[in-house]
Amino acid sequence: MKQFDNTPKELPKYCSKEEIEVVIDKANHDTGKHGRRNHLILTVLWQTGMRAEEITNLRKKDIQTDTIIIRGGKGGKDRVIPIKNDLRTSLLLYGEQRNGDEQIFPLSTRQIRNIVYHYSELHPHTFRHSFAVHCLKSGMNIRTLQKILGHSGLNTTQVYLDLSGVDINDEYKKVNW
Repeated sequence: MKQFDNTPKELPKYCSKEEIEVVIDKANHDTGKHGRRNHLILTVLWQTGMRAEEITNLRKKDIQTDTIIIRGGKGGKDRVIPIKNDLRTSLLLYGEQRNGDEQIFPLSTRQIRNIVYHYSELHPHTFRHSFAVHCLKSGMNIRTLQKILGHSGLNTTQVYLDLSGVDINDEYKKVNW
């Protein structure tokens, strides 16, 4: 007979939209040399769910009209991520100011991590988890989220359904008895 492991798995840490916005706002008010770049990187992490490594590989040609093309993401897979027009414009403007450099953010994943740590105690992947939970709470179809995140199986994406279950009490209170 097959045994099942009933040990609860540790759920990924995530932040609310408001908590993420506080971090991004700190970067927005950073008047230092790299404040604008850092704000843009944090915004990309939040609004796309991209991995830090994917941001380091982002090229101007990958930014399309309403999508970002991830080339050779985790597992060597390509995928498409929808983006808002204002983020697209900001990325292209920032990229144009890079003196013809094709790479938008010529940084290492360690540098991306340090940028996030500069404004918070979060890990860059926490932005990805927060993105996923926020998308599901906003009503996004889980299959769509799976494609955006680049998960090969739906079971990997389903962990975020459990995460949003942390708010069970809030949801229960919405029921009119």
